[in-house]
Amino acid sequence: MRPVPDASPDAFATALAALRAPFPDDGDLHLNNAGISPLSPAADAALQHMIGLARRGTLGIGETIGRVEAARASVARLVGAAPGDVAFFQTCAAALSQIALGLELGPGDELVVLDQEYPSNAYPWMRAAELRGCVLKIVASRPDLTIDPAALLAAIGPRTRVLACSWVQYQTGTTLELPPLAEAVHANGGLLVVDAIQGLGVMPFDLAAMGADVVCGGSQKWLMGPMGLGFLAARPGLVERISPIVHGAMTYGTPDDAPDAARPARANARRFEPGSPQILSAPGTGASIDALLDAGIERLGAEARTLADRLAEGLLRRDYALFPRAPLSPIVTFKPRRPPGELSSALFAQGCAVSVRAGGLRVSPHAHNRPAHIDRFLGLLDTLDRDGNGATP
Repeated sequence: MRPVPDASPDAFATALAALRAPFPDDGDLHLNNAGISPLSPAADAALQHMIGLARRGTLGIGETIGRVEAARASVARLVGAAPGDVAFFQTCAAALSQIALGLELGPGDELVVLDQEYPSNAYPWMRAAELRGCVLKIVASRPDLTIDPAALLAAIGPRTRVLACSWVQYQTGTTLELPPLAEAVHANGGLLVVDAIQGLGVMPFDLAAMGADVVCGGSQKWLMGPMGLGFLAARPGLVERISPIVHGAMTYGTPDDAPDAARPARANARRFEPGSPQILSAPGTGASIDALLDAGIERLGAEARTLADRLAEGLLRRDYALFPRAPLSPIVTFKPRRPPGELSSALFAQGCAVSVRAGGLRVSPHAHNRPAHIDRFLGLLDTLDRDGNGATP
């Protein structure tokens, strides 16, 4: 299944206006969309509907399960997978852990990761190496947190079983070109496992075109869904090679099936879901994904990058040092003139959300933001960060 094409210009304008409607120029400054975004209008409406179904208990369960399965199809559309190859988890970390700990690995097998991975995409592979006796190869980034593709390719060898990497790095938005990495790891019989949580929603992703074997993501960042949903999607035929690491009735069938020690796990990705589904977070995220896909991920990403460019230009005019930016990511990370934690707290007190990353501040506008939000943020900086003393210039 391949992602849907972008909407027409008129349809996109309508969709963008609807996306921006809950976020007025003078409202809160949601500029931490690479961390936790606000709910999209579609997610908000879906959650309200699902709460109504939950009030009906057993009488609402049929529609509830149907909406969870619709969300599974939405994730499949997002990443170019089949719905049967999509599994839901509580977090992206849980999805990554399922892959790291469910693969058949052994002593001497090599797992390749980057030194700047988000902890949720580092610890599962560290633990897998410890439990299975694997060799964990950690590839160093450059001092400015850009990545040397040649160094990453050089780390892949005949014993490489997994290259686990983030498509977009969380601190600065550094982005990997995945197809050459996929080609190298596949030539050695290994798998490419991609954490795409920092790109999905503003950058189009297609499992086959990228060459990924597994892609993992989550709901609360650029997808503008509720917290509490992680997911993975695998290439066809792969999930049966991965053992479930948690077990329950749904791993093998239904609660109505008598336990049978000889019963195999399900043949599709539902084998990784042991019990009750995420009846709020999955439909809420699915509805948000549908709205973003219908608008067009490419166009939404372009809107976000335009705002990021406006932000970067404003920061440079004020003589702030920026980390190198990736062309397709809306993330902007810069060095403030006050301690970043102190400045982040001061901004938060003014209703502005950003993140402390890489010894600086990470600002991540989304398409729901507006130029006025960027200008207000820069004005707040002028007040709070001038020469480190909060004086107005």
